[in-house]
Amino acid sequence: MSSNEICNDLQIQSLVVRERYYRDTCQWAKLRNCYHADSSKTRIQITWYQGDIDGFVTGSERMSAGGTAAVHTIYPVEIHVNGNKAFTESTGSISIRFQHEGCTYDCVSFTRFISRLEAVNGEWKLLTLDAIYDRDSIVPVVPNAPVEFHIPHDARQSYKCISWLLSQKGFDIRQDLPGTDDTTACQKLLEGSLEWLQKMD
Repeated sequence: MSSNEICNDLQIQSLVVRERYYRDTCQWAKLRNCYHADSSKTRIQITWYQGDIDGFVTGSERMSAGGTAAVHTIYPVEIHVNGNKAFTESTGSISIRFQHEGCTYDCVSFTRFISRLEAVNGEWKLLTLDAIYDRDSIVPVVPNAPVEFHIPHDARQSYKCISWLLSQKGFDIRQDLPGTDDTTACQKLLEGSLEWLQKMD
């Protein structure tokens, strides 16, 4: 691997990890700066939001101010580069602490994050953020706390807990996102990213 390839990998990995860190720590200007300056080139598709980066930053700010804070982990990061284009795959989790009937719980969603990137004047910028939902759970922070959640039986198995929690907080949750219970959608997302990467502009 050449020194340029190593430099690209380090820059991209740092960007992907920092984007989630800025989101979790409410550093909105830095979060926005992780993405392409032209918002029309950006796209976010996750449970509670589908749109461009400007709307995502605004929505994330409102979500945090409304008491729905999340903590993300993301590692490792698999990186694919072709000239000034790249896409990444990474595994991680989304953790949200919440109150339910007087007890405290953690909702944890295990997720694969997929992003496309473009080098702009020598600096990598994110274009997209997609998620492949693996599985999730709700556990009491204090063991033996009573648990009674009315999650619909027909909910998507790959993200039923986080969907339930966010819907309880007033968010409309998209139900046709890629998940391990829909391998066709997962394959379509990954194949589309590879096709985009290999296509010459």
